[in-house]
Amino acid sequence: MSSILAIGIVMLAGAAGGASAAAFGMSSVAGYVFAGLLVGQIWPGALAAVTPAGMATVAYLGLALIAFVVGGELEVSRLRVLPKGALAIALGQAVACVVLVTGVTVALGYGLELGMVLGAVAAATSPASTIMVTRRLRAGGPLTNALLSVVAINDAVCLLLFGVVISVARALPDWTISRSVAGMAGIVLWEVFGSILVGAVVGMAMAFFIRQVKGDDLVVVLAGAVILTAGLSDRMHTSPLIACVFFGLVAANLVVGSRRLFAAIDRFSAPMYILVLSLSGVAFDLRTLLSGLALLVGYILARTAGKVVGSGLAATLVRAEHRVGSTIGLSLLPQAGLAAGLVVAAGAALPEQSAMIASIVVPGVLAFEAIGLRAMRACLAKAGEARGGVRIS
Repeated sequence: MSSILAIGIVMLAGAAGGASAAAFGMSSVAGYVFAGLLVGQIWPGALAAVTPAGMATVAYLGLALIAFVVGGELEVSRLRVLPKGALAIALGQAVACVVLVTGVTVALGYGLELGMVLGAVAAATSPASTIMVTRRLRAGGPLTNALLSVVAINDAVCLLLFGVVISVARALPDWTISRSVAGMAGIVLWEVFGSILVGAVVGMAMAFFIRQVKGDDLVVVLAGAVILTAGLSDRMHTSPLIACVFFGLVAANLVVGSRRLFAAIDRFSAPMYILVLSLSGVAFDLRTLLSGLALLVGYILARTAGKVVGSGLAATLVRAEHRVGSTIGLSLLPQAGLAAGLVVAAGAALPEQSAMIASIVVPGVLAFEAIGLRAMRACLAKAGEARGGVRIS
């Protein structure tokens, strides 16, 4: 099977899966992932046809566009009106997920690099599913406001954490040989701060030149700038994802009427988004899952504990309302788009771990989409903020 044929099959299957899932009131993202999973099981040659270099290119192009849009959510005007403790809760539950999932992975006998990557992916939530549930239930109140605010910034927190974790994971083999803590720290710091520098410089340049761009050229220029940012960052051995987050952040805060930029890039990014999420399902391997069932169970339990414990501790520290701290953790369980996309990026960065990453995260995403929506609905009802009676299936 040729690479082009495989990509065409995966993309069309993903689109069909997303439409089918939406027709049944489910998240389209779960449909994309499940469709890719089916393609991978029916035609095992599909993944082999897409070369590692091709997978890496698709992953970073798709995630670069997502990272740019995520960075655009970090407008200062929006951050100023966040409910009390939203940022602390987002950070608390994300860090707790990384720590607990890494600990469980290492305790089960797997490598530290795998544990760190799984932990960073575990930090991701599902803004689309959260918005869907709150709208169907016509929810409103302190918990709903806090929940929507946390998921709005959590993707940015997750991408930044993922960039740092990948930097550390790639530096670990060199550290194992040299045992130089300073050398490892230097590599990680360069990857992080170099990424910020690349994103900020491109963002400031774009803020200056974008006024001259009109009509359909805007989409082309923006997409080219995002890809340029990711390419420059990769060339400089920094994190393309962190660079694109900061590109979006700078553009959102410096460009007057910046919403039009992100509306334009959304039109371009849809095919890449579907392809990346579907490829995460294709990468799933049943035999690897069967050999790692204990890790899958540990991942699910550790991620759940990380969301509950991390958000609860953070809410207590910032003195958020009791019902927010006691229920928001379980409300953050749904996990879909970003986590599935990070599977492909993590597999490209750590190819020797790609099969295990996909075989743990993909069923985890499907499981959390199934149980997470119900948990969120139950939490909103317990808090007395669910005013609608629509059943979440």
